[in-house]
Amino acid sequence: MDWVRQIAQSALGRVDDLYHQRHRLQPVGEILYVGRARYRGPARQFADATRLAPGELVGTLHFNNARFPLIDAASSSRAALRFVRLMLESMQILASRAREDPLFSDLAVYHAVSWLPPHGRRIGFTTEPFPPGPRKRLIAAYFRLLVWAFAPAEQTRAAARPDPTIYWLTRTQLLHRFGELRDAP
Repeated sequence: MDWVRQIAQSALGRVDDLYHQRHRLQPVGEILYVGRARYRGPARQFADATRLAPGELVGTLHFNNARFPLIDAASSSRAALRFVRLMLESMQILASRAREDPLFSDLAVYHAVSWLPPHGRRIGFTTEPFPPGPRKRLIAAYFRLLVWAFAPAEQTRAAARPDPTIYWLTRTQLLHRFGELRDAP
């Protein structure tokens, strides 16, 4: 069965590579890619007063799926701890780039859709359920395939029940939690 997963990893890796090229995603640390896209939803205001209007640029956050099988962990809890460490490192790099890199410094909001259950409030993310419908079912099926192919621990692959969740992070929260503003009162 490992050879089937290796073939799936290779095929999905090619899909990821094409997606990264098409959307001009930039690596940010070991576990994260960031892109830019036009926001197509309704106007929003976040708890920190950041506003997002239709047509504005948002940062898009994407996991580096190819990195997951390289996480050396014998159990799902160890894999999760290693992932958290890598994610926090990537977020610190993103905060630095949000301050200094013109490609990121003009983005007021970051957005992601993940299979991970709602969490991250402690580090500034807000979450909302993905709207029901055919697109949600398609994304959930794709996430199940990704987890089966890339999760480093068998426990994770067996227990995962991916349910798409929308994640939002404002630049203000990013800098507050991971950047120079974190020490400000």
